[in-house]
Amino acid sequence: MARAPDWALNASHALTTAASRIRMIACSTPLNLRSELDRLVERWSRSEESVPYFIYEAPPDHDEIRRALGELAAWLDDEGPLGQVYAARARELTEEASICSAVGTERLRTLARGRFRRRDAFDAQADALAAGWLAEGSADCPDEPRVQTDDEGCAWSLVSRMREELGARRLPYRVVSVRDLSALAATGEGIVQVAMGRSVTRGDVERTVLHEIEGHVLPRCRAGAIRLGIFSVGTRWGADDQEGRALVLESRAGALARGRRRELAMRHVAARMLEEGCDFVETVRRLLSFGASVHDALRITARVQRGGGLGREVVYLPAFLRVEAALAERPELDRVLGSGRVAVDAADVLWPWVAKDE
Repeated sequence: MARAPDWALNASHALTTAASRIRMIACSTPLNLRSELDRLVERWSRSEESVPYFIYEAPPDHDEIRRALGELAAWLDDEGPLGQVYAARARELTEEASICSAVGTERLRTLARGRFRRRDAFDAQADALAAGWLAEGSADCPDEPRVQTDDEGCAWSLVSRMREELGARRLPYRVVSVRDLSALAATGEGIVQVAMGRSVTRGDVERTVLHEIEGHVLPRCRAGAIRLGIFSVGTRWGADDQEGRALVLESRAGALARGRRRELAMRHVAARMLEEGCDFVETVRRLLSFGASVHDALRITARVQRGGGLGREVVYLPAFLRVEAALAERPELDRVLGSGRVAVDAADVLWPWVAKDE
């Protein structure tokens, strides 16, 4: 494997420290998400259209971090292709820091559109894919057994299966149940969070276990064993393409069933509507027109518009197509994409640090 340059250790430390303080998803997740969704479902079920009143943490002051990251990026630009990968991540963290400071304000939507802007031709292809998936129709299976995600007494609940799989693989991660979580599960440093009180099928459970462990936990573990810190802190767009890779893994395992496809497509459409300036009520109405339940339409809209309009869900389908295309052309790239939060764009530059010595 390649030797890390002398400057990389300090640059990695600086980016890691900054990333630990810039908690974009946590900052933009409402503290009262569950209670507000419950209230909205009750109102909309009575045909009373209503908007959420979300409460957030006090926005952090990241001015000093942004200044330091800007100086770091300017210095790293002169350190060749690897330095430019580091610099691009520093600038992305600057964007994310600005988003954190704007949570709950009208500025967030504009800032987020810069961070989650269209990257390449896969964005347009994702729009077409979402339309095709929605045209497939409903995938309701009312007789399919369901369980609560956090049911400790059920062996195949999400919390039980996640713990079982992590334990079987001896992965140093613990599982905790969280009330106000937009996704079914989310992976952090040494922890996998599972949403409380969500009704899911066995297929949902197994797919989520696959997504979190293969798509997020294992890449984090591999990144920790590599001497170059950018694998752990992530490249620019690395978090986005890691979600795309997780969806590729779902697809290969036959876990992208119709219900999952419709969910992803509705998130994508809701995020595109956010880009177009549509409000909460307009988006809920649109999802209902696709046949979504009141609960799902409200849940997806709240997820997409959290923080005042984060809209991160717009990256999933383009990243899925981007990673799928990259691996179809060069399957060996999965070695680097699966070794941390690495974007397809950075894979060639980082390849020497994961390539096996012959």
